[in-house]
Amino acid sequence: MKTRVLSLALVFLMLVPFLFSCSEKAAEPEAPSPDAASTPEVTDAVPEEDEGDLTSLEQRQRIPDNLPDITFDGRDYLVETETRKIYEILSEELTGEATNDAVYNRNLLIEKRFDVKIGTIIHEEPYNEVVTAVTAGSHDYDLVGFINFLTLTPVGARVLYNWVDIPNVDLTQPWHNHLANEPATINGKLYAINSDLSISTLLYTYGMFFNYNLMEQYGYTSSDLYGLVFEGKWTLDKMSEITTGIWQDLNGDGRHDAGDIHGYSVINGSINTHDVWLAALDLSPLLVIRDQEDYEVTFYGERTVTALEKVANLYHNSEGTLFDNSGDWRNIPKYFSEGKVAMTQLYFGETTESLSEMEDTYGILPLPKLDEEQSGYYTNCWDQFTVFAVPLTMPESDGEFVGTIYEVLCAESYKTVFPAYYDVALKSRYSAEPATAEIIDIIMEGRNLDFTFQYGSKLMSLPYLFRNMVVANDTNVASAYNKSKKAMNKNVQSFLKIFYND
Repeated sequence: MKTRVLSLALVFLMLVPFLFSCSEKAAEPEAPSPDAASTPEVTDAVPEEDEGDLTSLEQRQRIPDNLPDITFDGRDYLVETETRKIYEILSEELTGEATNDAVYNRNLLIEKRFDVKIGTIIHEEPYNEVVTAVTAGSHDYDLVGFINFLTLTPVGARVLYNWVDIPNVDLTQPWHNHLANEPATINGKLYAINSDLSISTLLYTYGMFFNYNLMEQYGYTSSDLYGLVFEGKWTLDKMSEITTGIWQDLNGDGRHDAGDIHGYSVINGSINTHDVWLAALDLSPLLVIRDQEDYEVTFYGERTVTALEKVANLYHNSEGTLFDNSGDWRNIPKYFSEGKVAMTQLYFGETTESLSEMEDTYGILPLPKLDEEQSGYYTNCWDQFTVFAVPLTMPESDGEFVGTIYEVLCAESYKTVFPAYYDVALKSRYSAEPATAEIIDIIMEGRNLDFTFQYGSKLMSLPYLFRNMVVANDTNVASAYNKSKKAMNKNVQSFLKIFYND
């Protein structure tokens, strides 16, 4: 599934009205004006003591980027990326669509402030091209963006700068994803970074989608479900309890099949959809590194056993679950869109794919917690999201230029681009009800993107063990550990040489 391309990602940004419901039953508020995403003027008119009265957008605007007052004499700032990811970097003109215009205005602001020109270089395999370029000693671009799960290729080839050494990049700022970057920083080295410049992390974030109509038929309103979330009681056990009672044998054959209505459904296969449980049930990071000789593969613990048992029970033993054997993972969003599945995990991008013609009203919940003691609600992303890196051929004298423009791109994406899509479209205009805004906040704040997905092939497919075991209904973690302990340690030690051997 990793090679699959999410076509027309930019179209998703232009069609967000379908996100929460394509039903005529949903309310149709007035559309925001075309310049809703334009960069608002920031002033010091609001006293510091009144900041609690500011909107979330105004609060974002007031966070300083602390970048120096410097200009770069009209210099080009070039980002190598894939065709399908241009929308993260560049917008050619104002169209009246909020996110497109936010990208356009972001770049215009940055270009004027620092006297630069932002542009792109297109390559369909940037993770490979950067290796070729650095090996050849060429330096044709300042920044490269590539798919997260392909990070091993350039990092393993040692062709990237350490972000910790790039001037003016402040990893403590909110536009950098701390849950992703901190565990990925090994021996003080972070080669591929996740930030709000990567709009794809928003598009590919997983939530638990639910069908309002079906849930209400079985006695659960959206308010009931949201209430469980806010009370900290939205757990895997509660989800199983709700969905197990939902099954309508529409064709009367006594078997679970695609023609029936189910409370929950997943595909029988090794696909990314199952990986979300690692984050949701707080099993990340799977590998904790304290030193080159001091590390722990945390997968083989009691919490994993509990999580596997609970998810396997939901998949294989619940009367309300369709464990689909069709082999086509696209069938799950299709069944959901047809009103045959009450609840399933989907990434936001499905809203303009399988769900674009859905008649029933639907909403989104966080993924459930393992238990009420779990500190928060977590999720991950389809591993096609973008991470960014700096080629090692960058002259040291360019560090300030590269770091400054990258940092301001991230900061202004946090302040204007994400709000254009996230605050205006997802939360305000197209919410089925006000509580949805808080739910989306919870989901986005809990994006825990385990760094082992970047290096899976180097770590004996560690990030994919959970998916393979739960699909196979195998909860024998001790056996898996005994079989792989020696080889896993050998692979981890080989992996750590990338970060500890200069």
